[in-house]
Amino acid sequence: MKNFNVEVVAKILILLGFSIFYLKIIVSNEILTYVHPRIIPFAIFGMISMFIITLFLISDVFYNNRKKFKIKNHFIFIFPLIMILFMQSSSANSATKSIDANGKLNESSSTNNSSNNSNNSLPSLNSTYELYSGKSESDGQGQVDKIQLNIVNNIIEVNINNFVSSLDEILGNPKKYEGKEIEISGFVYRDKDLKENQFIIARFMMVCCAADLQVAGIECSSSDSSSYDNGTWVKIKGKIKINTSEDGIDPVISVETISKDPTPDTSYVYPF
Repeated sequence: MKNFNVEVVAKILILLGFSIFYLKIIVSNEILTYVHPRIIPFAIFGMISMFIITLFLISDVFYNNRKKFKIKNHFIFIFPLIMILFMQSSSANSATKSIDANGKLNESSSTNNSSNNSNNSLPSLNSTYELYSGKSESDGQGQVDKIQLNIVNNIIEVNINNFVSSLDEILGNPKKYEGKEIEISGFVYRDKDLKENQFIIARFMMVCCAADLQVAGIECSSSDSSSYDNGTWVKIKGKIKINTSEDGIDPVISVETISKDPTPDTSYVYPF
């Protein structure tokens, strides 16, 4: 009876482990918790490649290897697989519940979900709440693309699909939209620099992966804002006002109506 080549068997199990993990999160769309949708084709390619390599290794299972198997040589691959068994993904909704009054991720919550929880790996949530720029993108030939806002009955409607582009346009051209009505949904976000009646209507924005998640949104002013805790998902309607300060001119939504969103779409938004 031939002896198993433990080295090859270990490699096959490791490759299968990672392949099955990728297959699971891709099929369930859980992968969107960790990476930008543009990364998914690369993840699929990697998963298929690992399956193919596994097939080629099967023929070497009974190959006589005189070297002694050392598990430490494979620990760098085995350890992540062990972590995967304990890892629990979370949505943006669960992450917002961990934001404290200062706009930072609650440390105790992060500890309780420390098994590589993608949203809880944020370095700091109070780093920024503005988008990358207030300018439209150039097409590479000196022409600037015009961003079309979704305006229905003279109301600017901002949803999950146009959140970044709409706010990018408004933040870049505040005077153009002064006095315009706007409807938008997101979660309440505050930091220490905001006044009691101020908050940010925000969403989590992902550029590449969970490691670069940041808060993106626009400032709001409401006399009823204290009724809503940090991380509460709300729908608001109001008018765009102009706030002039030493830092420049910024748009602010003067909230007319605000209500809790019972079924929020907590998906991430993307700048491109």
